[in-house]
Amino acid sequence: MPAHAVEKAYQAIQKSQSGDIKNPQIGKRLTDLFGECVKFLGGFGRVRLKSKVPEKEYFAFGGEGKISRPVNQALYIGDVSGWNDLLQRIAKRDFKRADATKITQAIYTVAISFCASIDLLKKGDQKTPGTFFEYLIGHLFASRLGINPRTRLPVLNVDDLKTELPTDFVFDLGKGKPKFHLPVKTSTRERVIQVWAHQRVLNGVYGTGLFLGTPVILTETKNDVARREVVEICLPDQWRLYQMHIAQLRRIYYLDIPAAYTALNLVFPPLRVRPFGEFFLEADTLS
Repeated sequence: MPAHAVEKAYQAIQKSQSGDIKNPQIGKRLTDLFGECVKFLGGFGRVRLKSKVPEKEYFAFGGEGKISRPVNQALYIGDVSGWNDLLQRIAKRDFKRADATKITQAIYTVAISFCASIDLLKKGDQKTPGTFFEYLIGHLFASRLGINPRTRLPVLNVDDLKTELPTDFVFDLGKGKPKFHLPVKTSTRERVIQVWAHQRVLNGVYGTGLFLGTPVILTETKNDVARREVVEICLPDQWRLYQMHIAQLRRIYYLDIPAAYTALNLVFPPLRVRPFGEFFLEADTLS
């Protein structure tokens, strides 16, 4: 069976991102992919879901027995204007008077459009949306900072033992400047302890404070397909323990930010959980 137009557009990103994820051509290919996703999803109806998440409404794309993952109604814009504005701002390095909420909406729309498309094209495929989300966030982070990341760091060099720590992305702005440790996840659940564990290793090897932990996460929603109910699965008490006893993350960015994690900004130890759009406004002062 020939590849669908959405898959072809995604494959073009896969081929072009290696070695230079900040390449502006990737932004153009992401725009092309977004257009194919919108076109594809336009052939499906919107299925209303029962939201068990306070003050949030969700729907899914579906039809003919298929249904996508939940889509946050307030964050999904469905047109390319916000995304184009973000790419223009990145190109000009101009975020004066930028609206962090609109940036978050634009990125969420691009991310969830592809994830929903893959849900409907390929049953049970969780790897492709996760890899795409890494490309998307890696490109945006690299473009905003103006440098390409590394994906491995040496952490042990004793006698004949040489070990590297695999990470999603590490951005080194140079001597005397911030270095960002950027894990990227479509969701976390129990696996999130790995983020703190990797930060602990970096602190132990390079010193506390040299690498700023700034994970970016898509959402924590789960859809009960039979009941068509949406819940958020969050572990705020565990997060507080990790932040207190394992390592400190500087920011935790979300596209669809759970209220349970927003509340962690107000307790001890403080976890600075923010919409991802705020990164673009504070990137130059985040240290």
